[in-house]
Amino acid sequence: MPELTIGRFSKLRSVINLDPPYQREGQVWNENTKSRFIDSIVNGFDVPKLYFEKSKSRPNPSTGMSYRYAVIDGKQRLEAIGDFLDGSLGLPDDFQYFEDATVSAAGMTSWQLKNEYPILYSKFRNFEIPVVVVSTDSGDLIEEMFQRLNASSSLNAAERRNALSGPARDAANALAAHPLLVKCSPIRNARYKYRELGAKFLAVEHQYATKGRLLDTKAETLFALFEATRGPDPVISQEEMQRFEEEAREKLDLMSGTFEENDYLLRSIGTVVVYYLVFRGVATNGLPLRAHLDRFESARRDVAGLSEEMLDGAGDEAQRLMEYNALVQSTNDGGALTRRSEILSGYLRRHDGLEHMGQSSGS
Repeated sequence: MPELTIGRFSKLRSVINLDPPYQREGQVWNENTKSRFIDSIVNGFDVPKLYFEKSKSRPNPSTGMSYRYAVIDGKQRLEAIGDFLDGSLGLPDDFQYFEDATVSAAGMTSWQLKNEYPILYSKFRNFEIPVVVVSTDSGDLIEEMFQRLNASSSLNAAERRNALSGPARDAANALAAHPLLVKCSPIRNARYKYRELGAKFLAVEHQYATKGRLLDTKAETLFALFEATRGPDPVISQEEMQRFEEEAREKLDLMSGTFEENDYLLRSIGTVVVYYLVFRGVATNGLPLRAHLDRFESARRDVAGLSEEMLDGAGDEAQRLMEYNALVQSTNDGGALTRRSEILSGYLRRHDGLEHMGQSSGS
């Protein structure tokens, strides 16, 4: 592509796709980081190259126009530039223009800069961003480039998995849109937290189907699961992954009928997985009642506040609750998650906290 000045970028924004499937979430940089980046541009410092994929006529749903480029690397930098152009981001409060100490533009937005220092604003608009454009029909090559270019940045595990196209990513992303997560869970979907849970649910179903038990939901295990659905001869077929997705969706549908909107019981990823394991047994045990899940949560927290002397004389119930509390920190260990689900299921059975399928909660 011809040179990309910031002025040209402002005209091309609608045809540059910042969110191709392999890309991480937006707005990862905080306000200070974005402001410092704009500071560097205004002061004329060199900035890292951007990497674009020459797009294959993907439509932009907001404009109806076709994207011409997709961003492989540089999304956070372009978002910072866009925010400054839109007036929602200002220069740092301690901004200094090194070529002229008399310039007092600290905290200014682009509009204020344009009014007060039009020459400096023009210099910003004419700043040239170095860009490498990649044109290839290989999606695997693009995804490999994305991962390598971001290898030294703070990509989290979910963002690394999202760069792996295939049935596992499609299934995890579909589960991430389930109402249990979107409506019932108070967990913020920052940096793909819902996709993280979707991947964990798929791992649970896969491990029970192939191993008969849950081994773990660690990052490397989830990554291997995603990789196992890729390539011309995948270890896990698309049909198998679709089946795991359907089985997971059935459990999430049941859970949605139990939990409330923005339910505090679903505020922890580890606990959501434990509830998922409990609901896997509903066909034989019955559907957990929310009121009893709430009582269990209160009971285990009460036990956590007991002194050592009181714990020494505690009964079996309190001992089990203590064991549950001790396992809470092991959020990805299959044995710990399974044992927590067993303790919770046992509590529900002993306290009539299970509603048999087809029985109304008021009966």
